Amino acid sequence: MPDPVIGSFELGNRLRRLSKQVPNVVAKAMYEEMKIELKEAKRRTPVKTGKLQKSGIIYQPAIDASNHISVTISFGVPDPYYAIYVHENLEAFHKTGQAKFLESTLLESAPYMAKRIARRIDLERGL
Repeated sequence: MPDPVIGSFELGNRLRRLSKQVPNVVAKAMYEEMKIELKEAKRRTPVKTGKLQKSGIIYQPAIDASNHISVTISFGVPDPYYAIYVHENLEAFHKTGQAKFLESTLLESAPYMAKRIARRIDLERGL
C-alpha cells in the first residue's frame, strides 16, 4: 500500500505546479480562440481600400497580478478614429462588410466562448 504522506506530498507538489501553469494555459487557449474571432471580424469588415480590414490585429495575452487574463483585438492602426466611425455608422451602405463588424462577431460567440476555451485547455499535460 502506498504511503499516504508521500502521496499527499506529491499531490500537493503537482497542484502547486499546476496552479502556476493555469494562467498561461488559459491565456494561450484564449489567444487561439481570439484568432478565430479576428478572422471572422475581418470577414465582416467593410472594404473600400482594404486598409481597415488589413489593420485588424490581435495582441498577445496579458496577465495581471491578480491573474486576470485579457486578449485584445483592434482595428484601425494608425487611424483608430476612422475604424470607430466605420464600425459605429449604422446608416452607411457597404457593398462588402457591415457596421459593428467586431462587436457583432464577439457578441455572437460570447455564449459559446467559455466552452470553446475549455476544450483547448489540457491540464493533464501540466501534471
